[in-house]
Amino acid sequence: MNMPGTLRTVLRRLALGAAAVTSALIVLLAGMAVLSAVGLSSDPHGYSMFAGILFSLVLTPVALVLWLVYQSLRPGR
Repeated sequence: MNMPGTLRTVLRRLALGAAAVTSALIVLLAGMAVLSAVGLSSDPHGYSMFAGILFSLVLTPVALVLWLVYQSLRPGR
């Protein structure tokens, strides 16, 4: 990619921030699923377990793509 340094830096930082937020969301959703599976949540039907697993599965490729975008925008690559 041939782009100015400032734009590249901004895009790199946005990709890193979005990847960090997505990863934090995956951790929170997985924690919610574990708490529901163990029985420590107040969800009597277990919907939070299925929602946590499903949303984590959907967000995992998003986090991987954002990390790859960040890696490709690093200088020296």
